[in-house]
Amino acid sequence: MLSGGRGVSSGPYGDGLTERETEVLVLVADGLSNAEIARKLRISTATVKTHINNLFAKTGVRDRAQAVRYAYQHGLVSAPGKRVT
Repeated sequence: MLSGGRGVSSGPYGDGLTERETEVLVLVADGLSNAEIARKLRISTATVKTHINNLFAKTGVRDRAQAVRYAYQHGLVSAPGKRVT
């Protein structure tokens, strides 16, 4: 998390994604549902949906499948069970 506890600046992955949006994208790519993401990050499902809608708009993807593809293409995730650091 960024200093101040809020993901408000652009992340290192381009397209203007915040740190939190990037984190949500990785969890989407890992196959988690909105409810599972909310529990893991200790945020509401409405907040998860907001992050997902924002990252869809910023990356130009239309759905979760395209978001997963984006995450792999941009090195946010690798083969199942392996994280890119």
